[in-house]
Amino acid sequence: MMLLKSTPLCLGLAATFTRTALLCMALAAAPSLVIAQTDTAQARQVFTDVNQALPRMQKVAFSSQRPGANYPAEGKAWVQSGKVRKIEIVERDDSGDVVSEFYYDNANLIFVFEMVKGFADAGNAPRQVAVSEERYYYRDGKLFKWLSGMGKDKTENLPSNAEFAVAAQSRLAASAAFKSAALKALAAK
Repeated sequence: MMLLKSTPLCLGLAATFTRTALLCMALAAAPSLVIAQTDTAQARQVFTDVNQALPRMQKVAFSSQRPGANYPAEGKAWVQSGKVRKIEIVERDDSGDVVSEFYYDNANLIFVFEMVKGFADAGNAPRQVAVSEERYYYRDGKLFKWLSGMGKDKTENLPSNAEFAVAAQSRLAASAAFKSAALKALAAK
């Protein structure tokens, strides 16, 4: 058995091999990153465009209820050229709030962002902190991607998952109920 000495040449070759291996692993992962960015590009663009235009949109507040829920929801909708572009819903309970944002492009649901906020003890003044996040991406009225998790730690929920169809239909029903309530409130203005 031959042992290599720790010479500058051997150490240099080892470092080069390590960098090359890391580069190969990064390049192997890159196609999935590019695909992930491409399939959600429309939703990300609508999200950006809508949020930048909010100050120029008509805003209406309303109350509603998520289908199947036993608690009220406080809502705000932003309307542009007679079409709802964003709805923000806050559903409160003793353990915190569920904040849902619905984004529309040409009256079609494109993206839903949900955040559950719980209470963190900050001495004598409890404060709300995000405890979970969900992202739902729609195309042609169908959920095609659902991500769970916060920050860079997200997990994709696959369409083969039994909960996928339930989540898709639940968000579509909530969107329709909240959109109807928002348009009624707008007409009453």
